[in-house]
Amino acid sequence: MKSVKENKAPIEEENQFNVSRVNTKGKTVKPKHKKEKQPWTKKRVLKRIVLPIVLTLVILVGGLFIAAICYKNYLLGKITYLPKEENPTFINEDGSLVSLSEFTHATEHPLVQEEGVHNFLLIGIDSRSKDYSKNGAGSLADVIMIMSADEKNGTIKLVTVQRDSYVYIPGYSKPRKINAAMTYGGPMLLSEVIEEHLRIDLEGFAYVNFYNMEKVIDAVGGVDIEVTRNEVFTAEGGLNALLREQNHILGVPDETYVLSDYGMLHLNGRQAVAYSRIRKVGNGDYGRSQRQVKVLNQLLAQYMSLSATGKVSALGDILEMVATDLTQDEIEKYAFDFLPKVRDLKLETLGVPMEGYATTIDDAEWSLRPDWNGIIPQVQQFLYGETYVFDRVPEIPQAPHHDSDSGS
Repeated sequence: MKSVKENKAPIEEENQFNVSRVNTKGKTVKPKHKKEKQPWTKKRVLKRIVLPIVLTLVILVGGLFIAAICYKNYLLGKITYLPKEENPTFINEDGSLVSLSEFTHATEHPLVQEEGVHNFLLIGIDSRSKDYSKNGAGSLADVIMIMSADEKNGTIKLVTVQRDSYVYIPGYSKPRKINAAMTYGGPMLLSEVIEEHLRIDLEGFAYVNFYNMEKVIDAVGGVDIEVTRNEVFTAEGGLNALLREQNHILGVPDETYVLSDYGMLHLNGRQAVAYSRIRKVGNGDYGRSQRQVKVLNQLLAQYMSLSATGKVSALGDILEMVATDLTQDEIEKYAFDFLPKVRDLKLETLGVPMEGYATTIDDAEWSLRPDWNGIIPQVQQFLYGETYVFDRVPEIPQAPHHDSDSGS
């Protein structure tokens, strides 16, 4: 008869009070109690949810802020910063190197300085090669403009000065064309001449040469300009003629980018620069200044039409082509203080000399003889909305005369 095995005790026994259990090794194990869920108090919500979110946001915003600062510094680092000259020099009519301070003198009435209005000299250098001197000396100033930024009214104004306007240059006994000042002494001498003839204060200068201006326009994708048949096809001094001249200098085929049509056209950088240099079609230098302003306005409009990433990319290309005597801190201050206040990026412009305020002379050389004392109140009214008393400028021979009760 087979024996019957007794039923063994279960592997684990649990008493009625669930106080302890016996495992297979005979050891007593305390039971596991389920934790009671804690209520969602304000303190717990703050600790478990709000603080991690806030911490994440702080890290994210901090990272973006640091990245923005780094990229801002990267962009500003693309500008060529020229050292401020404590005692700039230039070449006088005897061919000697002289100090500009020897020829500067205090005026009875100080130059106009209105709080919140900042004036800067913008120069386009007549040098259509890839290289140019560090301070621009030795090059003709083909484009001369004063950019005035008005913080209070949030406006940008441009005063364009004809490069063939006669002025008195320090160290020279007879008046000469204003663009020659750039050749004799670079931007510092040109700034001095402009301050003396317009009686306004300039806080700094910036310039590009025409080779770089071409790249500036290409950086925003070109500009839309309406050009006439004569502007395009005039054999001497027309857009195509100037294009062939530039192509020859750059060593590319003469017919590169030459236009076959006229009307509203989309111009690339080289074509737009050639258009802005036209002076033998239409109203001479006045017409050329109008073309330059038209290109600048279209350049600005094209830039504003770009996407956010497009703007950043174009800005990097543009800043790389700028040389200035302003420091990085100054540019940063002007940009961050002024740009948020700009109401309308459309430029207000004034051409100098205005029609009727200069005599055109076409003998040995074509030139303009301006009445600077008549022009100064017009410029003051344009920039500041009022006129100020100023020291009279020596009169240019053969210039017209306009009565002014502000000069003394």
